[in-house]
Amino acid sequence: MMPKTNNKFFRKINRFSFGFIEGKIDFHEKHNSTYNDNEILQTLLFLSIKNRYPENGCKRCKEIVEKSPDADTLYRRINMKGREEILREFFSIQKEIITRLRKRRIKRIVVFIDEHEIPWYGKPNPYVVGTNSFNGTKLCFKYITINIVIDNCRICLFALPVTPFSRKDKLVDELLCVAKKWFRIGMVLFDRGFSNDSKILKMIEKHELKYLAPMEKKEKVKRIANSKDGVNEFYHTKYGFGKERAITNLFFIPNGKIAKEKWRNYHVFCTNIDVTKANLSFLADLYSRRWNIENFYRDAQSNFMIKTKTADFIARYFFFLFMSILYNLWYFVRDVSPLIAERWKDLIEDEMRKEREIERLLRDCLMYLKTMKFLIDHFSSVTTLSFVHYFTEKAYFCDP
Repeated sequence: MMPKTNNKFFRKINRFSFGFIEGKIDFHEKHNSTYNDNEILQTLLFLSIKNRYPENGCKRCKEIVEKSPDADTLYRRINMKGREEILREFFSIQKEIITRLRKRRIKRIVVFIDEHEIPWYGKPNPYVVGTNSFNGTKLCFKYITINIVIDNCRICLFALPVTPFSRKDKLVDELLCVAKKWFRIGMVLFDRGFSNDSKILKMIEKHELKYLAPMEKKEKVKRIANSKDGVNEFYHTKYGFGKERAITNLFFIPNGKIAKEKWRNYHVFCTNIDVTKANLSFLADLYSRRWNIENFYRDAQSNFMIKTKTADFIARYFFFLFMSILYNLWYFVRDVSPLIAERWKDLIEDEMRKEREIERLLRDCLMYLKTMKFLIDHFSSVTTLSFVHYFTEKAYFCDP
């Protein structure tokens, strides 16, 4: 059990952290709204840290914070928002977090770009795409994100939904434009799902950025690998592919396998960095050490994702961005003290319970004051003569 002094310290840290969110998200509260914006936000926070569906999580939340909307009300208030409003509020919160991080005077950063799929078991709609990643369904909601690492802080900068009509190079372009507004980018890392698209490589070079990624072993790449001995690292420059005729540098790192087909014995990477014998191992090690965006998907979804069965795009996109903000705040807290996510979530829930106890105490005190006022007003209406008559009569019939 953590000492009380530490709990007080972390309560201060949490209040400071959640100060980035409070008042920044408008849930369109009206003068006659049953629930104010803060109560909606508190419910969302509870659903996030407990990984609950709104349909059953809102009921549980009422037991913790007493005043919480039901799922229908929650969805209705979120659906009052439009995509532009959601993004404007997200960037407003991100700006404050990033402003704090930029005080560290970081020269250049490495950014990570990847996609994340959430299975969809309902009917097709304009916002779901095909996938082979899940058993039982071939549909999913997909998001593409850009993340950074600053010292020990892993931050999700931005996320965009992927639809059947999305062009991946255009999405990557938009993500990089957002990142460049806040930081100087030193290198872009991504997986082979992006490096196979020559348009993406061309677009990154248009931004005048360096990239590093694994490469799919297509027939031409296999032929290059088979021309070597299968046990020593080597590189191949000026490799051209795709309709856009993207030109990139390949390098091959032995993967420890011993197969007859030599191409199976290599990891293959592509980059627009000048490759030499001296930096092959360094580049491969850089990718393995700095590529950790999968940690974001694992940690964020398992700890802060609101589960939902709705097909509504606005609600789903809002939940994904809200998850990203909580993930960023967790790392903001971790920068002060190395809290695991479960412990941090416990502290948040404890704070919610404590606030309810304080509300109950205030309500009980108010009820006590009202009762006392009623009694005083009641007895003050009785005249002094009535009191004298009452006590005289009692004394007369009393035994000597």
